[in-house]
Amino acid sequence: MAVNHIWTRHFGEGLVASNFDFGRHGAKPTHPKLLDWLAIELIENDWSMKHLHRLIVTSSTYRMSSSLAGAEEQLARDPDNQRLWHRTSLRLESQVVRDSILALTGELDLTMGGPPIRKGEQEKSKRRSLYFFHSHNERNLFLTMFDEALVKECYKREQSIIPQQALAMANSKLVLEAAPRIAKRLEATHENMSDAEFIEKAFANIAGIEPSEEEILASLDAMKQWSTLPGGNSDSARAHFVWALLNHNDFVTLR
Repeated sequence: MAVNHIWTRHFGEGLVASNFDFGRHGAKPTHPKLLDWLAIELIENDWSMKHLHRLIVTSSTYRMSSSLAGAEEQLARDPDNQRLWHRTSLRLESQVVRDSILALTGELDLTMGGPPIRKGEQEKSKRRSLYFFHSHNERNLFLTMFDEALVKECYKREQSIIPQQALAMANSKLVLEAAPRIAKRLEATHENMSDAEFIEKAFANIAGIEPSEEEILASLDAMKQWSTLPGGNSDSARAHFVWALLNHNDFVTLR
């Protein structure tokens, strides 16, 4: 069961779909030999979950592309990806979304251990979201928008796509304050960085994408328009661009 939980965290679906039930009434494994082999790997390596995580994320299956372009035949044969012929896109967990924003600003506090951060202190805290106090009645609003873990269940998180998530990324104090700080941090990596260089750097660091020539030109045009807004300048245009990338679907999606 431990192996199936770890697999689920990386692929979105377990080798046994019923994570909560490994008994006779549960689902049958899609790849029983793989499940057995991973269980043996876990046991023979002193029950090291780190070893299992490393084994999975360095596998060719995990590193497959999530693109479905030109895959009509495969989709017709296996629309649910039961045979793992492509990478399934996953929404990032709520804690990862918040921590990624703070990590990009360079402000994420990586201190290990310590007491939980109570709700009234969380807005100003730079601690990892893991340390936020979380109960059935007391939850962080931003994290709750992105399918926060349930208190009574730990088998699998829901993965929803709702309008409130886009509104949280567009209007939250966390994102609005982070955007100009991220822009300044990117600029600091290269003296006299041109707008085109900044765009390439921002795409790579925020969305993990190498922009096409068309995307660079469209981004340059957008930044030019932002800089001409009332009170606008080069700095505000770059901050706007970072804000736009933080609101890009690829920022909250693992592909």
